Order: sequence, then C-alpha cells, then structure tokens
Amino acid sequence: MDSGDRIETPPLLLGRNAGGWQESPDKTGEVQPSDDLVILPGESHMLTIAPVAATRLRACIIPNLLTYPGSVLVVDPTGAAYAATSRARRQMGQVVLRLDPFRVVDAESDAINPFDLLQGLEGPALESASQDVAALLPGFYSFTDVWENQAFGLLGGVIAYLAVVPEKNRFSELYTTFHTEDVVYSLAVVLDTIGKKIPRLAYAGIATFLQRADAERSRIVMSLTSQLKALGSQEAQAAFGSSTVPLADIIGGTPVTVYLMMPPTKMPSHFPLLRIWIGTFLRCAMSRRARAGQPMLFLLDDCAALGPFAQLQAAMTLGPTPGLRVWSFWQDFQQLRSVYPHSWLVDSCGAIQAFGSRDYAPLSELSALLGVEPATIRSLAPEEQFFYRDGISRRIRQFNYRADPLFAGCFD
Repeated sequence: MDSGDRIETPPLLLGRNAGGWQESPDKTGEVQPSDDLVILPGESHMLTIAPVAATRLRACIIPNLLTYPGSVLVVDPTGAAYAATSRARRQMGQVVLRLDPFRVVDAESDAINPFDLLQGLEGPALESASQDVAALLPGFYSFTDVWENQAFGLLGGVIAYLAVVPEKNRFSELYTTFHTEDVVYSLAVVLDTIGKKIPRLAYAGIATFLQRADAERSRIVMSLTSQLKALGSQEAQAAFGSSTVPLADIIGGTPVTVYLMMPPTKMPSHFPLLRIWIGTFLRCAMSRRARAGQPMLFLLDDCAALGPFAQLQAAMTLGPTPGLRVWSFWQDFQQLRSVYPHSWLVDSCGAIQAFGSRDYAPLSELSALLGVEPATIRSLAPEEQFFYRDGISRRIRQFNYRADPLFAGCFD
C-alpha cells in the first residue's frame, strides 16, 4: 500500500457525556465522533478497570464489536459476545472465526495452526521464527532457570524440524513428539534419518539434548511435557489443526473477527491455549509491513488470567503501531499490579477507563492515577465511569448497548 493511501484509524467507543442521544451508525457501520460520544481516537492502546464481567461486556466489548470496522480478536469465555455480535461482524464483511474447542456454543469450532507463521521461511529466518513460536508457551518468559533455557532450546529445534516435514507441520504435533514411549530414541532416529535435511537450529537443538546425561534429559523432557499438557486433549488437538483461514491471509489484511472461548471451568487447566491463540494473532498483526486495512483490535477480557505475557508486552511497548491496538480489562488495579508490578502496561496506554468499586484497598493507587479521591470512585452510580486521558479525569456515562439508539437493530 502506498504511504499516501493512509487509512484513518477508527476510534474506540468509551461512553457518553451528559445529554441526549446525538449519534447513530452510518450505512457502513462506522461511527463518527460527536459532542455527546466519548471516544479514543488515534492508534493508542486502552486499559479498563471494571470489577464486574457483565458490565465490561455491556459497556465496552459489545458496543465496540458492533461498530469497529477493522479486524478484532476478543476473549469471550461464555460466548455472550459471539451471540450478540457475530451477525453484525459478518455484515461488515468480516470472516468470523470461533475457537471453541470445549463447545461453549455448539460442537463446531474453527482451528488455527501457529506453524503457519513458519511457512515459506528458510535459514536464519525460519530458525528465528521457530523460537518465536516456542515462546508462545506460557512457561517461557523469564529464562532465569537453566532447565528452562535448555528446554526452550530443544523446543525451538523440534519446532524447526516439524516445520519442514509436511506430514508433521501442525502445532498439535508438539504434544505427540514429547509424549512418545521413548522421546530420546525417537529424536535420535530423526537425526539419523533426516538430520542433513532439517534446519541447522533443529539439528543443533536435538543433538545438544541427546548428548546430555540421562538425568538431565529426563528433567528437560519433564519440563516440556508440563508446558504441553494443555495440548493433550482431543479438543485442544483439533483446535490446532489446519487453519480455517491461513495466517498469511490475515497478515495480508483479510478482515477477520476471532472469538476465543474458554469456559471458566477450563481456565485453570487450559489457559495456555488462550495465550497461544492471542500470541499467534499478535505475531500476525505485528508482521504487517504496511497498513493492511484497519489495525486489529485485541479485546482481552480478564487479562490477569493470562499471567505474565512477553508477547503482549512486546506488542504494547513498541508504541502505537499500524497493525494492532490492545484493550485490556482488569477487575481492579491490585490485580493488574500482581501480574505486572512495573508500570509499562499503564504507560503504554493512551487512556484509562475506571468503573465504580467499593473495595478501598485496590482503589488507592487507581485514585492517585486518576487524580480523584477514593470516595469519589466509590460514589460512582452504576451507569457512570471515569475516563482518564492526558492528565484529566472526566466523569461520564457508561454505554448500555441494549438501550442506546446507537446500537439499535445491530445486535442479537
């Protein structure tokens, strides 16, 4: 795309000032600013503190799914956002994907293969991208442990090996590779049979592993199997089969809306699936070399459940990029600080949205950031919120998509 063909980034919808309704969607579904509508323009990221999941859905997630014209990825644990907005997303010309391995909606689910990110790559580019895919697993974010480093080296090598073997070029093959009867023997056979045909990183990673003592090899394999256990169920294996939409198409600008469904009962054991999905699409958005349509909007509800997330930090600390915008949702400021003690996430956002809370302890730091007293935050009415931007806090109304004429006829 020519640099002169710059596409205006659509705003995020945040709420309304006091007064009557003054705005409605145009025929394309895009929303234009008004004096009454409170928006976040530009390409900056957004952060919301809201204790109640239903309020986040009603006031933030669904209103923006109904109006944002670019690609969107949304964490939708119960399928409520999908039920209300998937028709509207299709009418906008979006390809709708539902990653729903545990049948929140029905027995059907799309699939995404992160190994698509490796297609067409060779030499150092393939080796580097294989390590990027390995880093999608949640156990690899600090690299302060020697066994973690060694396990990561082997995992990157195995991924590079699987990527060049057509019948094994699926993310689900990682689980199978490390859950054979004899992992050491199986990997030794790989080097003996096709060692000269696989990438240098693959050969070196596997060979280094095979040269270690038995006890060391066992510890490395145990480390990896613990990271891969969430991929073991049939549902997870199917979710990482052949991609419903090739990732190359998404990188190229195919408009897509992705609903990630993970029921709360499955979150403790299968949250790595969410991280792998989100990390994969972050890589897609960050891989765009030119503006390919609107930035992809990431609506990350209950962000704390993902834990420390290196790919998210990399995406957000790069500053505003033409490929993506991140909107993260947290129950309170204390929860945010428990996952990210440092201020990079807050500093990376162009605005902060805060809903009411009556719990004093988590409010102290939030009130200092907003420049208002904790008692003022606790006094917010159920339909109110604070919107903080450029050093100024404003008390505004929340959206209620069911009652607001802006969304009439758009949702199900």
